[in-house]
Amino acid sequence: LAESAWYTAQQSDFVEWVYRNGEVLVRANESLKVYAGPNLTQADFRTLCTDAARAGRDAEITKVSQTYDRKIEQIQLKLAREERELETDKSELSQRKMEEMGTHAENVFGFLTGSKRRNISTSLSKRRLTEKAKADVQESEAEITSLKRQLDDAEREKANTLEDVNHRWADLVDDFTEIPVQPFKKDIR
Repeated sequence: LAESAWYTAQQSDFVEWVYRNGEVLVRANESLKVYAGPNLTQADFRTLCTDAARAGRDAEITKVSQTYDRKIEQIQLKLAREERELETDKSELSQRKMEEMGTHAENVFGFLTGSKRRNISTSLSKRRLTEKAKADVQESEAEITSLKRQLDDAEREKANTLEDVNHRWADLVDDFTEIPVQPFKKDIR
């Protein structure tokens, strides 16, 4: 041991042996960009992966939720506007029916009393306006039904997409490998 040449040769041989035979296993989850050396237990590494997956999932859920919430809000606005229009159409239909009945009653009364003021064209015109108002009500009701169906579909699609996001991120936690890493000669000391 007193000879430095022998000690230097042994040291050089040891460094060469470590360089050739030494390797360290590094756990890596490429999908989540999480890496850990041998000093971290598998449970701790899994916890790191879970935390990274949770953060990624939360960010994606926020983005997906905002997208679907905007879509749902637009549908709800259209639905509210259409419901207001339906109320207006119903009111107009009711008024048109009263006008039509009044015109019919006036024509019948005029016919019975022998009055000269019998206008069939006015009755027909009132009937046409009543039918148009009725068609507007039916169109509004159909549009409301369609919008409610779109709203249900959008909410169901949002729930399915969020469920898929949760499953995908949960699957990424278990997607890790162990990578053998050999040291550089300069790093052995």
